Amino acid sequence: MTQLKAFKHPLPEKAVKVKKLFIAGVGAVGNTLLKQVSKYGAEKSLRVLGVCNRKHTLWYDRSQSEYSLNDLLRAPGTDWDKIIDKLTSYDQGSVVFIDSTGSAEIAALYPQLLKNKIHVVTPSKLANTQSQETFDMLHHAAAQNGVQFLYETNVGAGLPLIYAIKNLQYTGDKIIELSGVVSGTMTYLFSELDNGKRFSESVLQARALGYAEPDPRDDLSGEDVARKFLILARICGLQIERDELDVESLIPEELKSVDSVTFLEELHKYDDEWSRKLQTAAKAGHTLRYTGKLKEGKIKVGVEVVSKSSSIGQLTGTNNILSIKSRRYFDQPLIIQGPGAGKEVTAAGILADVLSI
Repeated sequence: MTQLKAFKHPLPEKAVKVKKLFIAGVGAVGNTLLKQVSKYGAEKSLRVLGVCNRKHTLWYDRSQSEYSLNDLLRAPGTDWDKIIDKLTSYDQGSVVFIDSTGSAEIAALYPQLLKNKIHVVTPSKLANTQSQETFDMLHHAAAQNGVQFLYETNVGAGLPLIYAIKNLQYTGDKIIELSGVVSGTMTYLFSELDNGKRFSESVLQARALGYAEPDPRDDLSGEDVARKFLILARICGLQIERDELDVESLIPEELKSVDSVTFLEELHKYDDEWSRKLQTAAKAGHTLRYTGKLKEGKIKVGVEVVSKSSSIGQLTGTNNILSIKSRRYFDQPLIIQGPGAGKEVTAAGILADVLSI
């Protein structure tokens, strides 16, 4: 059998434009992205200008194609005015600013970056989940200045959820309904309940594995899923604010205001309640999952009873699944499923956004 080889069309030298990257935040995701760019960047015409964390900024030499963080702690402090001035000094449209911090301070810089014709790519949901007015302003600023504001990894890590929804709409389709599980943390918790674990035990394990935040109430509140569906709704053209969403919190009322240590110590008192809910569902061949749904302009987020044999009911690990029902995909919705968390897939999703610019 003849093996087919990938054909690479030779581009004229002038057509190859080097994209220059600046990465804010070099934790698990940012550092993984740096390694991916070190491996693939040169062949894809990418060069890292520099990186920063809250305290230090490290600029790389022009000749470098491999990047590490060895010298970051010895680098000068982080001064955003100086950073933006330096990024603006390069050719307009050639610089991509990547925000992997989750910092409100940095999200507030996006309008200035876009105005200076610097592309912005981010996994952070902060900017897109502020007011509808802010959301519209950011997207208008990008369009007005001829640059890209991309955030595929806001929902589903490396899964092409936002890409698919946008492409359907660009080609004249209309989104009718979105539904599914978009939290790897919640998938893990409820699949562990299926395996016989108690609720408090599952929460502690998720925290130990890094699937849940240090204070798991950040996940159990449902805010993560709410923010993701808010973004999806706005991409679909819905004008909507956070307070219009119907969100079910899994935090017991009595534990909402206690400190995090007390919360973890007292959570076991609610294990029997969760066991009863699961047993009731199991008698009918069902199980529980934490889902979101956008339908008829309304968003509902919370615990749903689903068939154990359904795609959602069989989710395990940190997998996500989103069902997209549109005019074209009405009788058989488009289903996208896969890992919804993890530094490797998230970094790869960021890199895909960068390469699409």
